[in-house]
Amino acid sequence: MLSPSIENIKDTKKLSESSHLVQTRAFALPSSLRPLAEKNFALLWVGAFLSNAGFWIQSIGQGWQVLQLTNSALLLGLVTFIATLPNLLLSPIGGVIADRFNRRHLLLFTQCFYMLISLLMGILTTLHIITVWQIILLALLNGVFSSVGFPAWQTFVGDLLPPSQLRQGIALNSTQFNLSRVIGPAIGGLSVGIFGIAGSYYLNALSYIAVIIPLLLMHTANREQRKSTHKSMWSDLRDGLQYVRKRPIAQIVLLLQFFIAFLVFPYQTLLPIFANNIYHIGATGLGLLNSAAGIGALLGSIILVMMTQRIQNGSRILVIVCCLGGGACLAFALSNSLPLSLALLICIGICSVLSSTLTNTILQMMVPQEMRSRVLSLWILTAFGLAPLGNLVAGWIAQDIGASLTLGIAGSICVILALCTFGFHSKTRTLPERETDHDGEYTLQDERKEGKLLV
Repeated sequence: MLSPSIENIKDTKKLSESSHLVQTRAFALPSSLRPLAEKNFALLWVGAFLSNAGFWIQSIGQGWQVLQLTNSALLLGLVTFIATLPNLLLSPIGGVIADRFNRRHLLLFTQCFYMLISLLMGILTTLHIITVWQIILLALLNGVFSSVGFPAWQTFVGDLLPPSQLRQGIALNSTQFNLSRVIGPAIGGLSVGIFGIAGSYYLNALSYIAVIIPLLLMHTANREQRKSTHKSMWSDLRDGLQYVRKRPIAQIVLLLQFFIAFLVFPYQTLLPIFANNIYHIGATGLGLLNSAAGIGALLGSIILVMMTQRIQNGSRILVIVCCLGGGACLAFALSNSLPLSLALLICIGICSVLSSTLTNTILQMMVPQEMRSRVLSLWILTAFGLAPLGNLVAGWIAQDIGASLTLGIAGSICVILALCTFGFHSKTRTLPERETDHDGEYTLQDERKEGKLLV
């Protein structure tokens, strides 16, 4: 039997340990922010925010430079379209590359390339020898490398976090991007006035260091080697396409993303017309309209971070988001009140971010790690490759029937198609369970087990 003094010592020790545990729990991060407790993810999150802010700073300076060189809205739009064109043509191949090679190495390579391109553009601007065709060519090169870097970046979140924190990590990644979208353009406008256009390129080049240094220092866990490394790239590409073809849920969420990207996202292209011809508020008012959409995007990211643990039916929520986005787009087209229009733009911004981030999350949660980049490349193709075509179509139609009618029709079609997809989705969920295929393919039953928290 222990003496009283020894028992008192043990009781004191237990009390001390209990107190320490309470203090530890008191300072624990909320579950929605828990990925930030992972050192590698937190460093990359901060670096990505700074780098994305630099991207927006350069975008402001580059747009102003193209207008100064050409005074052509057509060429200004062409630069943006050329930069996104590789996402339309090369994203699936970029996804294959991101699945075959070490993603950290790919990100290091692409980030260093982006930094060199920004430095080159800054030097050409400083020497007063830059031309619009040089800007277009360098934008195209950036787009080509983005077709590899973008799938690798999105999937790299899953390499840094355990599966239990993947949804929160994706939501936080979206938050830092949209936060930079709000802050970056404001800094970009100031930098052009203080440092000139060349300064915006140099600031962007400097911002890439914030990503490159964490990538150099971090050590990610070795992922399981893929069994298909002996296959050709075309075989890997075909495997990714077949994976999506055999899974109705993946097809549905990609289809919903296409509807809102092609029909609702073009509102940004038509905002100058609303500012000039409908509300008569000029360039300052245009900035106000864009700011409202940016605030909405940031709010959408914050909402998703806070609610990510409570989301139980991701694909149904995606249908609701498409209907709300389309409805807000229609209401914005019909509105003659500036305060109401600003509120509707905030709603559209929220829906735009929710649709993209939910699609990203659903796909990453249901797809095996060794195939994530290939499947996510189809999301990138849909959201960032086909969407610019929607801008071109909306601009072409708006020339004939006006911006309001164009946006109203697009919003209405988005709501109708989302509701039709929901009907198809309901039928898919009532199909009888199928047994596992002889070749080991996942069945509908397996798919429901994998995505039971999201579909």
